[in-house]
Amino acid sequence: MNRPDRSILALTARFLKRFSRKENGVISIEAVMIYPLLFWGMCASYSFFDGYKQSSRNLKASYAIADVLSRERNTVTATYIDTLYDLVQEMISDRSDVSMRISFLRFDLPDDRHYVQWSCIRGDSFEKWNDGTIGDIREKLPVMPDNGKMILVEVKDLYRRPFSLGYGDSEFAMDNFVFTHPRVYDNINAEDNC
Repeated sequence: MNRPDRSILALTARFLKRFSRKENGVISIEAVMIYPLLFWGMCASYSFFDGYKQSSRNLKASYAIADVLSRERNTVTATYIDTLYDLVQEMISDRSDVSMRISFLRFDLPDDRHYVQWSCIRGDSFEKWNDGTIGDIREKLPVMPDNGKMILVEVKDLYRRPFSLGYGDSEFAMDNFVFTHPRVYDNINAEDNC
């Protein structure tokens, strides 16, 4: 190498040494590096908190509907189910559609199976249970005595994250499966077209 090439290399090396020792401007560089991560963390925290809050609302609404039905003395009508559905939507207060299925089941010990006394649906996500299909969820149902009765409330809500976080689904279904025993009367009747 000739003389001018060495001076350029020497100047570049001295500049890099001086630059690495300088401490002014470090905060602005660190801020540029950390602010996107901080912003993402705040959005992720808000999204997780909102998701858990929505899940809690869904579960509380499901338990409230099951509790109201467990104290029912009169025949359940279509208007009654519509009112319960409106109540669920008000309690959940979400940006998406809510679906609900309410069923009244009886367990027969000699047959070792559940029978559907009646089933009512609201929304688009569910179909009515019948004696042939209720066996699909047998593992989810509790142990019952012979001729035991049970109210089953299922609520499905499609949750949408407020922010896209770059991973996972931004929409997912929140399903609730709540059952209870009738409290006042052992048999709750419903209209056929509920």
